[in-house]
Amino acid sequence: MIKKRMGREEKQHITREKLFEAALELMVSKGFHAASVSDIAETAGFSKGAFFSNFSSKADLLLCLAQRFKGAEIERLSATVNASESAEALEHGLSLYIDSLKHNKACVIIDVELQLLAARDTTFAPHYHALHKQHSEALGVLIERIFNQAGKQVPLERSMLARVFTSLVEGLILQCHEDPAQEIKLVWSALMQSAPAL
Repeated sequence: MIKKRMGREEKQHITREKLFEAALELMVSKGFHAASVSDIAETAGFSKGAFFSNFSSKADLLLCLAQRFKGAEIERLSATVNASESAEALEHGLSLYIDSLKHNKACVIIDVELQLLAARDTTFAPHYHALHKQHSEALGVLIERIFNQAGKQVPLERSMLARVFTSLVEGLILQCHEDPAQEIKLVWSALMQSAPAL
């Protein structure tokens, strides 16, 4: 049997995936500054040249990784909202979604590393803030839909509400709550109950 040779794009995809995996492991265990490009490349099984063929810098890789995490979260929540045909189904779906957030620790650590980098590096800051704004707007649209489906108006401007939700989740996870779902649900319920009717 003749083994099919991988094309350039397929090889690049595999290389990027391995670099993402290595970076995630090292960023979570060591932090941005302690995990060097050499460490990431070596852990992934590549040279520094392979790293720089795929990413312009360590910050660029981290930004791409965060973009992937945030995109996946938007897709998961969107699927929950779109699959809910009744208020009860939506409430159940949201409860399951919130229960799953405890598994996002690596994503939260990556985001915090990016926030710290953006706070200290004025050249990098606009790139992170653009990603954060894009995510907040997408999340805000979904949150507004959830409130509207419950017959409520959003109590804050939707992207601001999204930032509040993100900060709550990240803060609770970083404070080593094994399962932050209870607190998140309490805050969510209070916001929903106090929101004005449509």
